[in-house]
Amino acid sequence: MLARNQRGWIAGILNLIYMGQFIPLERFEGMQSELPATNSTTFVKGQLAKMSSGYLANAAAGDDEVEYLVDESVVTTSAGQLVKVTKISDDTVFQAETGTTPVQATHVGNDYDLASSSTIDLTASTDKVFHIDEIIDASKKFVKGRFNKPAIA
Repeated sequence: MLARNQRGWIAGILNLIYMGQFIPLERFEGMQSELPATNSTTFVKGQLAKMSSGYLANAAAGDDEVEYLVDESVVTTSAGQLVKVTKISDDTVFQAETGTTPVQATHVGNDYDLASSSTIDLTASTDKVFHIDEIIDASKKFVKGRFNKPAIA
């Protein structure tokens, strides 16, 4: 088990790698794979993705479940181009950005929707995709939590 300051250091390094997207903090045991993606789509490392009509697509506001974390930044140039992703498990803990709404103590313990493939929407709780366990940095709008699988809407 890593000491608290070691976890903070590792999270700092992961911030540089994932550039402020969804960052796995604990128990990231998902299996990496390559999936065929939609044409002319920009995938960014650390963003969320889903399968749609047989192809990988970016997750979006209104999605009631997320399946994958994108492992590489790439712009697809043909339908079926393979993109590296990792399947998200329900016990993986993530750092997430909360979009435009400042995070407050009242948000902890609640479930929220996606604002985009890279942020959580603290003003929407219809789909209840992400559960907030704690605040990491309120000024930067970072929280720690996990994805509900399946979503509990």
